Amino acid sequence: MIAGIVTHTPLWVWPLLAFLLYRGWQASRDQETPLVKALAMPVVMLGLSLSGLLLSFSAHPANALPGAVAMLAAGFLSFHSRAAAAIGVDAARRRIAQRGSWQPLLLTLGIFTVKYSAAVMLALHPQLASMAWFTLPQAALYGAFSGIFAGRLLRIVHLYRRALAGHAQADPALG
Repeated sequence: MIAGIVTHTPLWVWPLLAFLLYRGWQASRDQETPLVKALAMPVVMLGLSLSGLLLSFSAHPANALPGAVAMLAAGFLSFHSRAAAAIGVDAARRRIAQRGSWQPLLLTLGIFTVKYSAAVMLALHPQLASMAWFTLPQAALYGAFSGIFAGRLLRIVHLYRRALAGHAQADPALG
């Protein structure tokens, strides 16, 4: 059965998994990057988790509440987390410094695992799409994943804007 599942998985899934593993491994090391690069992975992962959340809503409208609550709670916690507090901004060089962490790898693998396992289950048992006991936990998970990445994105942008404003005030030639 497992061989059948793996052979029926679209080929593009495996390079995606390899990319996610690579990016998660990269995030385990301290890094200093331009804003765009610092935001790229959270934006991609936010998109993946939001797509799962929106599909979950369309399958069962009751999923909106647990998904939204999980997203708001996780977003708030992510914005105020110790990992988010460790983000540094070098306004003069316009770069973001982030401590290495295995959390991004675990989060991306979590999203991948939930999306992959849900797709397999739905391929084997399409009737699950209309069952709340199957879709509600997915909505909560997708909401939590979305919130974590949204909170991190907002924290990076907030710190970056604050640092740039402070830098412009300190150096009037930049304002």
